[in-house]
Amino acid sequence: MKDDASIRAARAEMDAAKAQSEKTFSADPKMPRRYRIYDKIRDHVSLRTVDLVIAVTAVLIVALLIIGIVTGNRG
Repeated sequence: MKDDASIRAARAEMDAAKAQSEKTFSADPKMPRRYRIYDKIRDHVSLRTVDLVIAVTAVLIVALLIIGIVTGNRG
């Protein structure tokens, strides 16, 4: 009975060490924070909404550029 318990304990210890080793030395690089934030946004916002935000921002930049050129001083 002691042998079974010690074998199970050794096996559990080996499994824990293996999991820790795989976690530490995994080939997959950790994702930067910006990708995790993007993934959270992507889960809750549709692609059409993202496109709309980009389009509105581009139009505002162009409009502000034109307003700045028209109202700028020439002196």
